Amino acid sequence: MAKNSLSDITAPWPEQHLQKLGHCPVCQSNLAELLHQDLQDRIFFCAPGRWTMLSCQQCGSGYLDPRPDEASIGLAYSQYYTHDIDESWLSDASFWARRLPSWRTGYIKRRFPAFAVQSANLLGGQLLARNPTARVLLERDVRHLPTPLADARLVDIGCGSGSFVKRAQLLGYHAQGLEFDPQAVEQAQRQHINVTQGALPDTGLPSSHFDAVSLSQVIEHLHEPVRALHEISRILKPGGFFWLSTPNALATGHRRFGGYWRGLEPPRHLAVFSAKALQSSLQAAGFTDIHFQCPGPVSAWFYQASQKIAATGPDTAELGLNQDSVLLNEIRAIDRLSMTDPCAGEELIVTARRV
Repeated sequence: MAKNSLSDITAPWPEQHLQKLGHCPVCQSNLAELLHQDLQDRIFFCAPGRWTMLSCQQCGSGYLDPRPDEASIGLAYSQYYTHDIDESWLSDASFWARRLPSWRTGYIKRRFPAFAVQSANLLGGQLLARNPTARVLLERDVRHLPTPLADARLVDIGCGSGSFVKRAQLLGYHAQGLEFDPQAVEQAQRQHINVTQGALPDTGLPSSHFDAVSLSQVIEHLHEPVRALHEISRILKPGGFFWLSTPNALATGHRRFGGYWRGLEPPRHLAVFSAKALQSSLQAAGFTDIHFQCPGPVSAWFYQASQKIAATGPDTAELGLNQDSVLLNEIRAIDRLSMTDPCAGEELIVTARRV
């Protein structure tokens, strides 16, 4: 199917491959209200069908019902980007980290003494640590990982072509990746990055084996998200570190843009978590020391992407974010608030330890 063609999404999803739930896939409650209807894939323009999203009245998550079954979900990924290489640094959004990369490497070198770099300004890194925005972005770049002990093992699940696996290796971890997309696995292996094919919730990885697991923008794609968290608990060592990022179902941008919000991405995103749902799911899976972390100033990206989606909708004009002071002020307000209330951002970033 051709990319960016609206005709690709007008056909219905194969009826025999629609799965009707009747309950929230996160908390199992059957108390729900209609949240959105007639959602379409207006991001990659490759998934057929129109989708209904419900809002769980118990945990606050949003979920598709009906949804594609596991046998057919691949139809939604024909134009997906898991095999793209992305070695960008989120901290490039910070003026100082972007203009003085040796300061950035100095900050990381102070956190991770094994960090293999050519140039690191340790004093500059110390100065960056005093800048709240730069510090938030730098910690996001390393996924808030603890300094690894000798022989510490990390697995990045849903790792794409292994960009973060490569970064974690530089930080001093014995890192590997697990990825369901065979093209992405092939791309990583061509670059000699340790990535194998597999997926949650049945990873096939050994129990109590890893010191750290990371899961970036994955849980919302899973048919069994809670079972996936139990699997991550199983493969972590006691006290092992877990890092997760996912769109925030209760984000301000979701309220503003409704069904055009970028965090929905139907039908690839099957369930979008609230902070309450994520916290209780982690606790039930055997995690403790659960902390929501500031996602950083990512609101502008979500708003711009949502506007792009809205501009493809019927009778919807592009809003022109760069000239809309109301939206710009709202974005700045979200980013400021998320510095003190991480659950107020467009994304949820959470760290936890296995009991």
